[in-house]
Amino acid sequence: MSSCLLLLLCCFISNGILLEVNGKSCTEGFMDYSLLQNKARTPSGALRDNRLTEGTATRWIIIEDQDENFMKKDIMFTCATVITEILIGVDIRTVNNNRNLYPKIEVWAPKITLPDRRKMPLPPINEYTRVISVEIRLTPDNFTTNGQYCFTLPTPLNVSSGYRIGVYQPPDDRSVVRFHYMNLPTNIDGTGKIQSDKINDTNIKISGMGRDVDYESSRILIHPIVQNTSCYTQLLLPESIILPYSITNAIFISDTRIFPDIRFTCDGIITNWIVYTSSQYMPVIKIRHSNNLTTTAATLNTTASNAVRITSLLYNFTMSNEIAVQAGDILMIESNSTNYMYYQQYNGPHNYRLVDNNELIALDDNDYPLISVAVEPISVTTTGTPSNYITTSTTSSITTSDTTSLSSVMGPSFSSTSMTRYSTTTTVTAVSTVTTAAVPTDSITTNSITTASISITSSLSTTMTSTPGQGNAGNRASIILIAMISAVIVLLVVTILVILIVSVVLFRKKRKLSIPVSSTRNDSNSNHVYTDVSSTGNDKGRLGAVNNPNYQLHGIHNESIYILYAEAKPALNEHDDMIANASYEPATVRGIESKT
Repeated sequence: MSSCLLLLLCCFISNGILLEVNGKSCTEGFMDYSLLQNKARTPSGALRDNRLTEGTATRWIIIEDQDENFMKKDIMFTCATVITEILIGVDIRTVNNNRNLYPKIEVWAPKITLPDRRKMPLPPINEYTRVISVEIRLTPDNFTTNGQYCFTLPTPLNVSSGYRIGVYQPPDDRSVVRFHYMNLPTNIDGTGKIQSDKINDTNIKISGMGRDVDYESSRILIHPIVQNTSCYTQLLLPESIILPYSITNAIFISDTRIFPDIRFTCDGIITNWIVYTSSQYMPVIKIRHSNNLTTTAATLNTTASNAVRITSLLYNFTMSNEIAVQAGDILMIESNSTNYMYYQQYNGPHNYRLVDNNELIALDDNDYPLISVAVEPISVTTTGTPSNYITTSTTSSITTSDTTSLSSVMGPSFSSTSMTRYSTTTTVTAVSTVTTAAVPTDSITTNSITTASISITSSLSTTMTSTPGQGNAGNRASIILIAMISAVIVLLVVTILVILIVSVVLFRKKRKLSIPVSSTRNDSNSNHVYTDVSSTGNDKGRLGAVNNPNYQLHGIHNESIYILYAEAKPALNEHDDMIANASYEPATVRGIESKT
């Protein structure tokens, strides 16, 4: 059961996955609300100073722990299995020229081959050989928003019955990653610290006369995740691995810093800031845009009417004015000696300072600003040209109004406390306008151009009430999807209408150009007189009226369409005589006789 919980937690360490008030779809890198709330309750973590590092390198092997009945229990693997991941409680710092070493997870094997310890009891084995060492290479690039670190092994480790877990820790001033530990009752020899003169030995004795370890009543915050969960006997999970706020400290900083890894990923409007602060400090929150310009997003005044206190150090600021953000915008915090900003020391992203020429200089710090944000996504106006014949423009707009409230919801581990849950009421109005114009019928062999102009406006109004923690992101996506479908349907209808109009025009042109000729003609046809009627000199060459009914004017949409024809001329009498005197005889083509 405990290992299943660990696996679940390891799946959730991706940025923003546990955040309830953060606009997950529009932000990246902001501190998860669960961590932010707990840091506000416990600014100084109880285990912040319980680091495994010392002035020199150390090597450790896990020996005992206490079970559910608080009794000592040997900690080792009891059968063959595979280690895939390691859940660890660590703090992570930046890398520099001196601080560039990493701890290692090690596997120790008994010097004699052991059968499955579940099937037959064996006396304690006190001699072990170090067989595997894997470096835990983590940097601020690997920071997590909820503070939990589940290290995936590059290659799964095969272990057998009797194997033990150990840790190698470089000196404190050289370590990028530092393990933390918890204290155990003094009667439990939780961890064996390998003696300094044996630290590089491959074989050690962990018990008996002449042992090579000194016992420490502590539990290193490390727990292997294995394929066969029954093979590892550590039943109680280190509490601070699940509650990482206990291994860090909250500090205040009087400096202006920029965080390229804390950014916005879509266009939206900031509705709320959730900030760890105190009543006497008013830092300024800014947004740095991709064009290097900055916008002041909020001056955090806890006495203002828009500030709601969640706990003694955690406030929810509702924005009364719209602060727009775009994808790629990053967080910038301006603080000074009188208006501090609170940070979690270590385990955060890279910190930068802005210098001349808009250049960002990386600092030797990776402190995590204690702030989160709620963002309401907005739509973008787009214009497209589907073809060379039809020009369309589509405009979609969404207007929103938010009402935010805070309520208390916490898991079993926090039954005496509360967690903020966002409730958002959103009214969405989507308007799609499609204009189709300029439809040239270039393929028609006439001198006329038919232009069809169609304007259709459809309106979709939807009111939805949702809770982001219960699928608010899905509701917003559904609203936007409805607006898009509406626009597509309108565009489809317009396209069909244009096709019908063009088809009708082509059909009528074809009828006008196809004049039937009788198989016989009489002499009276030659007596018809065709008269050009020109009202002005500008109408020369155009038939304004004719006597022949076959050449009457036709109109479409109350507009006349004029068609040019060559001037009709009487037929020659000689041709009429030839037709009158012609005689027809049967003819045979390639042996096939024609029928008269």
